Amino acid sequence: MTYAPHRSAPAAHRAPARRASLHEDGADVHPLRARLWIAGGVAVSTALVAFGAWAIVTTPATVTVAEPGDPPAAGFAFDVTGLRCGVPSIGPEGMEQKAAGQFCLLDLKVTNNSGEPKLFDSGAQRVHDTNGVPYAVAEQAAVFLNDGDSSLLAEVEPGETVTGVLPFDVPSDVRLSEATLTGAMSTSGVRVTLPDPR
Repeated sequence: MTYAPHRSAPAAHRAPARRASLHEDGADVHPLRARLWIAGGVAVSTALVAFGAWAIVTTPATVTVAEPGDPPAAGFAFDVTGLRCGVPSIGPEGMEQKAAGQFCLLDLKVTNNSGEPKLFDSGAQRVHDTNGVPYAVAEQAAVFLNDGDSSLLAEVEPGETVTGVLPFDVPSDVRLSEATLTGAMSTSGVRVTLPDPR
């Protein structure tokens, strides 16, 4: 017996598949049009994100100006009792902190009007010159100044009033006009007008 491999019957002739016209009913959306929609959506999203970032960066911080009868900031009430400028250095001899310009010393009385102990953050306080430029507390000099009575640098009990001196290193030709006083960095604080230096 002779082995003959099985052969399939010849396949019927098939016409090549016809590509659907882009203009025929039921055809898919034009790929270029889809890409344009996606690109447009990305561009709009990018513009919105950029505008949001710009708005956050350029929005000025709000500082409340203290008026008579206003509630105290963050449970504290502040009373500026004096301002002295022109101090060249602060601290014990041999360890004194020298000013880059001059030290201006702000005499301050702080009362805790809340019902719980609160920490007065001396480093969060600012003074401003007549051009609105802010200056931070010279913290090492503040430690020297309040060495005998560190109550201004410690927790203040409810109803307690503490006093102290905050030093600011400012240029020699600067005149201070206002201070922003607050309970902590996270609060906006109140702005008070400073007396003329003694």
